[in-house]
Amino acid sequence: MAWFRTRTSAAVGLSFLLAVTAACGGSSKPAATAGAGGSGESNDKGPAEVGKAAPDLSIQTVNGKGQVTRDSLQGKVAIVDFWATWCGPCKQSFPKLEELAKQNQGKVQVVGISVDDKSDGVADFAKSNGATFPIGWDDGHAIANRWKVDSMPTTYILDSSGTVRYIHAGYHDGEADAIAKELATLAAEPASGKGKTDVAASDKPATDKAASDSSGDKPAGDKPAGDKTAAGGDDSGDKTEETPPPKKKPAGKGGKKTPGKKPAGKPGPKKKPAAQ
Repeated sequence: MAWFRTRTSAAVGLSFLLAVTAACGGSSKPAATAGAGGSGESNDKGPAEVGKAAPDLSIQTVNGKGQVTRDSLQGKVAIVDFWATWCGPCKQSFPKLEELAKQNQGKVQVVGISVDDKSDGVADFAKSNGATFPIGWDDGHAIANRWKVDSMPTTYILDSSGTVRYIHAGYHDGEADAIAKELATLAAEPASGKGKTDVAASDKPATDKAASDSSGDKPAGDKPAGDKTAAGGDDSGDKTEETPPPKKKPAGKGGKKTPGKKPAGKPGPKKKPAAQ
């Protein structure tokens, strides 16, 4: 039985090696993308697909960076890169990934996962190609099979909620620039999780206070003079009625006499002289 298990494991390893070797360098099609949010459903067993939660991931690093798990990547944008020492394009992608890791330090976590059959030389290969980010060795290709990796290298971009947002199969000219733009897009999105809810909750009391402050009725005497709206009335635009000033009577024949002057008129009848 031990002989059978050994032969079976060797066959599985050889099949995986042949599959990814044939696909080393990937195809020329652009990276798959997804919108924000994801499906929100668990996807522990895989495969890794755009718009779904990343499959389970737990690996011990070979370059002294401790253990990396899917949960440890939560809250940050993550780059999960599957590679191998025998992959030519991986030698080109490693320095670019290192640049991205340094440019986005504290915001983006890069993880390199080797799919080599043996761990010998994995750490040395990463170091010689300038990688200082966590490097793990996928013993028996368990993680690669779960994520359904079929090209070398294959790079997965996860958002802060752990959802797969972009997949790059292979490495081509301009790949690093495309990844940099994707990282900028994800960094501009609001952080997911409880933090956002806490901010919304803390805003609520202030809103209620403002509403209560504005609900009190001011006394009518507080209104400035000349306000066109009646006190306590609505905003319909009706003007307050005003008492018109008294109208002046037009001057006429029976008008008021000017003091000291006789009104102009017909001369009175002449008096007859007294009889002698």
